[in-house]
Amino acid sequence: MSVEQRVELCSDNGAASWIRPRLMSFASGVGAFVPPVFEAYARVLHPAGADDGSPVTWAEVAAWSGGTVHALAQWVPMAHGRGSPRSTSPFKAPPPSGDLPPATLAALCDVLSRHTTTPDLCYFGVWDGYGWIPRGPVAKLEVENRAYLLFQGRLSGVGEIGYWMGGYFRQQAPHLLWPADRSWFVAGDTDLDSTYLGGSSELIRELLADARLEAWPVSATDPIDAGSDLINREWPPPRRGP
Repeated sequence: MSVEQRVELCSDNGAASWIRPRLMSFASGVGAFVPPVFEAYARVLHPAGADDGSPVTWAEVAAWSGGTVHALAQWVPMAHGRGSPRSTSPFKAPPPSGDLPPATLAALCDVLSRHTTTPDLCYFGVWDGYGWIPRGPVAKLEVENRAYLLFQGRLSGVGEIGYWMGGYFRQQAPHLLWPADRSWFVAGDTDLDSTYLGGSSELIRELLADARLEAWPVSATDPIDAGSDLINREWPPPRRGP
């Protein structure tokens, strides 16, 4: 890897060999994506998009829709399940599935960099179903219902992953990310509008307190399917108080 290049294709299949045996069964919850071996876990919500492309938090949308943001919230019932607000919607585009926006990814990696001894050697997994994915002798991680092409390099180079199209570089957020010392693990999915991670309690506390990120604490056994949001799916909402 050159001085300028911070991320390159990985050829070492052994770098990811520890992951698959530790994952829970597919669709069983957070632990199906993040190995259930860490002290604490968190969920980072992908922001929606306003008309001008600026990020819109789930909390802003909930304030408009009458929904509730919580650790198991799901976008559709939270954003649309409380009737028809009279005011104009604060968002134009829903949160992207599979991809953390560059600014959110950069903020997350800033926090992560302070909680590993190996920020200069991290591994990045990208779903192998994209057309731009390189082919050939490249390391892969295959888990239940998913396969990922592996990159390796400095955490600071995460923005280098992607492809060129029409003269522009299109950044691709990795779906998996972990350092060589295995101090934390980050996972998203092409079908999810949130990213999950496990790590030390100290890491999760710092992440939850970071104003650049909209995050909630979760556990490895928490569900992540569309039906897991019982609060926003209950309408009319339960009566509170006497």
